[in-house]
Amino acid sequence: MTDTYRPKPLNSQTKFDNAEVGAGSFIEPDVTVGFRCHEDCGPAQLGKHCMLRKGTIIYGDVMIGDYFQSCHYAVIRAKVQMGNYCNVMNHSTLEGLIRMGDGVRIMSHVYVSSRTWFGNHVFVGPGVTFLNDRYPGRIESDSSPMGATIEDHVMIGGGATVLPGITIGRQSFIAAGALVNRDVPAKSLVVGVPGCITPLPSKLNKSNAKPLTV
Repeated sequence: MTDTYRPKPLNSQTKFDNAEVGAGSFIEPDVTVGFRCHEDCGPAQLGKHCMLRKGTIIYGDVMIGDYFQSCHYAVIRAKVQMGNYCNVMNHSTLEGLIRMGDGVRIMSHVYVSSRTWFGNHVFVGPGVTFLNDRYPGRIESDSSPMGATIEDHVMIGGGATVLPGITIGRQSFIAAGALVNRDVPAKSLVVGVPGCITPLPSKLNKSNAKPLTV
């Protein structure tokens, strides 16, 4: 029987030339923190007690709070900012210019486009896609691409697609596979393609359970 593999704690032998990683963090082999995407790229800054699994790539100019966890082959590009207790699971990609509050959990195989904003205690199920341009490569726009705004305590089920520029209101529940193509009022349920919006039923009219997001 082989011994269970345990990641090594961050110590004087674990060095990144463009990153600051807080005390008590654990980092597996083959992790990149502070990847320089251009010559003026600033350092990545991670808080205390983080855990980074093999294959994680975190660019420079990223700011992450305490108790962050990434799983295998997560990619976090420049200008992403996260609060405390955030998670990014296997093979998920966060493009640049993303803001996340505390307790945001991104499950596996999720794509988050640039300029997407998350509040606090948001859960994003596996395979969700967030977009930031409705007519890419076809219609010119005078404004920058804009992703969605996801308010506090939103639950997004696996395989959903969230179109550019929309707002999902606080405590809403997006069913698995839904296509969210317009603003969603607070405390709403969205089901289907395109998404049909109705008030939350009483059994779902509550905040996200903290064990899911912290």
